[in-house]
Amino acid sequence: MKKFHLKLTFNITLIIILAVLFILISAISPVFLYPDYLIGVVLRNVVEIGILALPMTFIIITGGIDFSIGSTMILCAMMSSIIAANYGNLIGIIAAFAIGTACGLFNGLLITRLKLAPMVATLATNYLYLGIAHAISEGESVYSFPASAWLGTKEIFRFPLQILFFAVLAVIFRFLLDRTVLGRRLFAIGLNENSAKYSGINTESVKATIYLISSVLCAFAGLIWLGRFTSVRYDAATTIPLKVVTIVVLGGTSILGGIGDIKGTIISVLIVAVLNSGLTVLRIPIAVQNIVHGFVLIVSLICYFYINRNIARKQLALKSQT
Repeated sequence: MKKFHLKLTFNITLIIILAVLFILISAISPVFLYPDYLIGVVLRNVVEIGILALPMTFIIITGGIDFSIGSTMILCAMMSSIIAANYGNLIGIIAAFAIGTACGLFNGLLITRLKLAPMVATLATNYLYLGIAHAISEGESVYSFPASAWLGTKEIFRFPLQILFFAVLAVIFRFLLDRTVLGRRLFAIGLNENSAKYSGINTESVKATIYLISSVLCAFAGLIWLGRFTSVRYDAATTIPLKVVTIVVLGGTSILGGIGDIKGTIISVLIVAVLNSGLTVLRIPIAVQNIVHGFVLIVSLICYFYINRNIARKQLALKSQT
């Protein structure tokens, strides 16, 4: 009879952290055990961040970063609202994705053609898109229109459609990373971009593509955000980039590039969802919530370091025996 051995990986550690957090919060506040609250509040509140975390995982695997996602999301939402009010829902939706595409192409141009560092380029475009959103709205809030309201609030048999969108996108992105040439090229670029070039990979095209995908999904997330909150201001998403980067790093993707996993990103989205809603239900002050988030991230990174070090040692020991 074979013995069952559980291999402790970083993703399993994340699942353990998620389970512990859920059990502790549920023990203090039983409302967490109600499916309606779990689905309609806990998960729904992180849909937009979760959607943005998927392409950010791809970007960080290549050694890049995109700090413009928050302002891109809001710019797309605001422009779609203004255009829809004058030309109808369909034109408003098309405008959102067209603007997202333009933002992604511009980011890609700066990074691949002008050779600007991704952090510098996207910090600059972050302020550019934020300024444009401020100018077109004159600092006032814009309001949702029927199509965005449908995207942000629609339910199917009491199940939020937005969560289904995220689930479908998560499956697609996992497939792209694990099963396609694109995924292998992302890791190759992150590990050594020069070697990837010499091996025949068009690194500029790959990087431009993922920044484009990121901005297009910003448009989609912006429409959901606008519909869910019914209105947005130009500065509504200034903290989004750091939250998304935190989720991706928490999920085990190396900020240095070359290492990453969509499964880890998905689990870390759930961890943040439980933390955000749980601390709010427990009426924990915002300042303390930030401390808790930082602590959980540090603990996860420590676990990541030790688990990967032990795995590397075991692999080295096996190689020495052969």
